[in-house]
Amino acid sequence: MTAKEMKIKTFSLIEEYYPDKTGLAEDEDVKNKINGIINQIQMDLMTYRKINAVREIEIDETDDKEINLKNRIDDLYQIKTIRFDNTISYEMPDESTIILPDDFVGSFKVYYYKYPELMKLTFDTGALADAYDRKYEFEIDNMLLEIMPYGVAKDLLKMDMISNYGKYFQEEYIMRKNQLDGRLSNGQIIIEGGYDV
Repeated sequence: MTAKEMKIKTFSLIEEYYPDKTGLAEDEDVKNKINGIINQIQMDLMTYRKINAVREIEIDETDDKEINLKNRIDDLYQIKTIRFDNTISYEMPDESTIILPDDFVGSFKVYYYKYPELMKLTFDTGALADAYDRKYEFEIDNMLLEIMPYGVAKDLLKMDMISNYGKYFQEEYIMRKNQLDGRLSNGQIIIEGGYDV
């Protein structure tokens, strides 16, 4: 889904969609905050359906063998596993640091969950804004994209005390998140053998 499609869904939901007049929304305040709000909702939703990624890390003889992988992988959210071509003894004193043997030279692959690429917060107007919105593609799961307009709507309308629409969209957003299938956000475990209880 593109940013333009997400904005149309959201603006249609809150009855702010005026394509004939201004392209999308009429309210300048709404247009100016939507990218930041979309980013906040993406960061909230990404933990429910994580984004898989892999990166190969090259190590030569001059490299430090204690490596903070967050310095090498800028979109690193959580490490799933690290794979070497040969069996290597290494340590991980925390969730993002790996300590390799002093004589290690070569490469290894890091399988990880990544942060989504966020929307830019500079607000172009007219054709430039439209071109950006048409080009930007969300990386999060399609099921999350169906929930996102409710999260964006709740934040856009949270100051609307008269109609209470913000509260309605917040409740709808929470309900839809709670209905997500947890199997894609929780890890899997396979137990072989074992004991009868």
